[in-house]
Amino acid sequence: MTDQTDHLNALKAWFSIHGGIISPSVDLTQGPFGISAFAQTALDQDTTIVTCPFSLIVTKEMSLRALRDLLGQRAEHVLETWSERQLICCYLCFHWLVDGTGSFPEVLQHMPYIQCLPTADKLLTALHFSKRELEFLQGTNLYGAALDRERDWRAEWETCRSVLENVKSSWATSFTWERYLTASTHLSSRAFPSSILSPEPSLVYTPSTYPVLLPVVDLLNHKRGQPVSWVVSYNKEESRGNGIPSGTVSIVSHTAMNPGEEIFNNYGVKANDELILGYGFALADNPDDRVTLQLGGSSQKWEIGRNARNVEGLWDQVRSLVTTAAEGAGGSEYAFEDDLEVASVLLEMVQAKVDRMQVIREDLESDDVRPNVRAMLQMYTQGQQDILLSVMAFLESRKDAAVEAAKELGIDLIFDEDDQDDC
Repeated sequence: MTDQTDHLNALKAWFSIHGGIISPSVDLTQGPFGISAFAQTALDQDTTIVTCPFSLIVTKEMSLRALRDLLGQRAEHVLETWSERQLICCYLCFHWLVDGTGSFPEVLQHMPYIQCLPTADKLLTALHFSKRELEFLQGTNLYGAALDRERDWRAEWETCRSVLENVKSSWATSFTWERYLTASTHLSSRAFPSSILSPEPSLVYTPSTYPVLLPVVDLLNHKRGQPVSWVVSYNKEESRGNGIPSGTVSIVSHTAMNPGEEIFNNYGVKANDELILGYGFALADNPDDRVTLQLGGSSQKWEIGRNARNVEGLWDQVRSLVTTAAEGAGGSEYAFEDDLEVASVLLEMVQAKVDRMQVIREDLESDDVRPNVRAMLQMYTQGQQDILLSVMAFLESRKDAAVEAAKELGIDLIFDEDDQDDC
């Protein structure tokens, strides 16, 4: 029996002992990239797949209690300043720090769960790309987002590590960036908003929500549009003795399934940049893809979707700037002149991005990139290119309308070859 099978069996036993329920019609199977859920027998619609007790949910409050116990009074004050991610990720990391030391603290109760999470070498988010793989993203929205996230997470890790150093240097030595990155990736790819635990559960993140981990529930992979619902049994009057209310959260699948079919969750609307950055996969022809466009010197960002959705706001912003500039110079005699100027400015900007996507896609065909990463980048750049081309089509239509407006005024516009090539 392999270690993976042992770990999976241990997870099932641990989950059951602590009140978790997995439908007997559901089979958890270890695959190359982690554990997935499949229908063991035919599943009817509205089947409850997994039920997780509140006592097993990894929250910031539970993590804070455990870290207080582990780090003692010297860290009491500073722990209050940590973010939810720092608390939860440090709690996860402590399972690795003390594993094999011969003494496993009782407050670290999630080892069977953590042992079944994908190891670092199986993670494929943008922060796990090689330097060369990440370079392919230069010129895309995702590149800057990946650099920003790594910078932020490294700062968090260094803060946590300094606290551990003051308590026990051997812990700080074992608390590596790779481990914190792994824990942070598990949190970004598996977490649900804390609003999932409310009497009326919601998957919408708000300023007041924070990430939580639902062991075993989070084993279900994502499928866009998959009909699922959440059921929360919540009793504020009961407690398990540690301040945790008694209750459960369940995921219900509304799709009938045949034996052997995979059972999916629905993470909600996710563009490929978000999927690659936080989850480590992409979807072909993702209808939720987007391109973020921003004018130089402006803080306004425009998220443009497929078929140039939302591009009108960008057009209006640039036209306002062009009109204001023209008025300062005495004003344009005709409105179509402003429209032509707006189209020219935006076409030049968008064409540069289209060209960059094409270069990336061509280079991917010949460069040494891991197959899974290549596939993700191809899906991502194709989606970006499709959106940008739809924006160009919109701009060309506005340009054509301006030309027609000029003709109606008896003005024939003549473009030189450079203008034609640029457009």
